[in-house]
Amino acid sequence: MPALHKIDDDMKLITTTWSGEAADSELIDALTKYQQDIRSQPGYCSYNEIVDFSQAIDFKLSTDGLRRLVQIAAHGDVAGVKTKLAIIVSKPVAYGLARIYEAYRTLVPDVSKEVRVFRDYKNALGWISGESDPDSLIAP
Repeated sequence: MPALHKIDDDMKLITTTWSGEAADSELIDALTKYQQDIRSQPGYCSYNEIVDFSQAIDFKLSTDGLRRLVQIAAHGDVAGVKTKLAIIVSKPVAYGLARIYEAYRTLVPDVSKEVRVFRDYKNALGWISGESDPDSLIAP
């Protein structure tokens, strides 16, 4: 399984680590399962999220695949519950794809999730926890 989820109840944080290839069908299947098994549980709807793609070996995503991921993710948002999603990437192509996802996510009406892209876990966690200035952490 390319997606491994870790739930930290003290921090109210769900961290997903992705390994292997990140392709449309695998990401869509993994996100759908995550929404059904974890995010749909009322206790987790207010948790922030980190998705770490730094160990992914390859990225094969289409524009349609990214749009579908946004639709699935937005469907899981709870009205009035503001949360954060930090996406961690290490490869230039992954950074570009994550920024496209971030842009698509901002186009969703009544969005309740703030998305940012980072190059390391420390900065992502600092933003999630509110301990760091978000604009100083985003990698170019």
